[in-house]
Amino acid sequence: MKVSDLIMGPVIVGIGIIALVAATMQPKPFFGTGYGGGFFPSVIGYALVVAGLLLTLNGWRERAIQPLLVIGNWARSPRHIANAAVVLASLGFYIFFSTYLGFIIASFLVVFANLLQFTRAPGRSLVVAVLTILVVKVSFQDLLLVPLPWGLLEPYAGALSWR
Repeated sequence: MKVSDLIMGPVIVGIGIIALVAATMQPKPFFGTGYGGGFFPSVIGYALVVAGLLLTLNGWRERAIQPLLVIGNWARSPRHIANAAVVLASLGFYIFFSTYLGFIIASFLVVFANLLQFTRAPGRSLVVAVLTILVVKVSFQDLLLVPLPWGLLEPYAGALSWR
């Protein structure tokens, strides 16, 4: 499926604006570091706004020759539809359950489900999911001091943090 840049550009600008608004709601910088939880979302938000504006400009130039929507053969493939469904379901799952389950559990389930769907290798998917969540947790929560929800693991928060 190919969606025209004239449609996707404004959608990406909108997502960038949402990221910028969400970045302003993040905790302020700690200990005079100059960056806090909103730093990276702000960078991503600005990049999305610029990219979306460039896509919109490109779509405007090609509006006469580019149809607004072209559906490819892959859109009829059950495997590709399942891939898209797993990704979308994972996003929804994380949004709705990350506060209750916590970052570690919810993210592990999301990463594992996606890896399993795309690779069909359970052992490798398990190892990569554990390592990925470990690296992300240490990087964001322990090094950058971005608060991540503990959820069900709240009683073990002290043992799971090294700072």
